[in-house]
Amino acid sequence: MKITVFAFLAALLLSSNAAAAIKIDGRQAQNMDDVMSLGVIYINHNFATEQEAEVAIHEDADQHNAKYYHTILMREPGSNGNMRVSADIYR
Repeated sequence: MKITVFAFLAALLLSSNAAAAIKIDGRQAQNMDDVMSLGVIYINHNFATEQEAEVAIHEDADQHNAKYYHTILMREPGSNGNMRVSADIYR
């Protein structure tokens, strides 16, 4: 019984990771002729690091069922500390 439960949980974990969006670079994004653009996603939040912002945009791309995403803007405006991140997403 324990082996069955363990096998089920392992399969569930692997299937959820297999559906995660893949980050692509600018050159790859220009050659995305065979996929459908889902649009652009935006996040404005007070992140401590660019890595935190990248994780957030990746999670947002996953929530939109994107297969690929390309971060197109990541910057920190002067006074308020918020980092604005946007990305093209594709299926």
